[in-house]
Amino acid sequence: MSWGKKGITPLMATLLLISFAVALGVVIMNFGRAQVESESECSISIGLKISNVGGEDQFCLDRSGNRLFLIVENGINIKVDGLTVSIIGTEKAITRDLSDAKIDKAGTYLKYIDYNVNDLGELRQVKIIPKVKMYDEVLICQEKAIVLEDIRDCNN
Repeated sequence: MSWGKKGITPLMATLLLISFAVALGVVIMNFGRAQVESESECSISIGLKISNVGGEDQFCLDRSGNRLFLIVENGINIKVDGLTVSIIGTEKAITRDLSDAKIDKAGTYLKYIDYNVNDLGELRQVKIIPKVKMYDEVLICQEKAIVLEDIRDCNN
């Protein structure tokens, strides 16, 4: 009995090696992309701040109108595509999505936000979180938020 030489041809071996290398490359690239995205959340300095006019921050509670008043200024680095405002009262916490808050570079945004002291309790903290668009994806930049705790009453 004679054995015929059976095995994979050099062409088949080359195709198998190339397929294995491509598959391995795809796995490594996906792992690397996930790692970079988790590390680089909002790596750009946004420069968002509460506007100051005449030495007074433009953020206050209008008790008679049951609303918060704010003027926010954007920095010069990136356009803001929206804001999320988290409001913590002594009785309740609420979140408002301000998708209309599109602020150009070095732009300004003015807004009144409903806040009923009778329902939500005394105001303890307000956090204004910017949303920016990077690489066709909107990122919520929690670490770039403005946090306000000593909120004055509006002088109307």
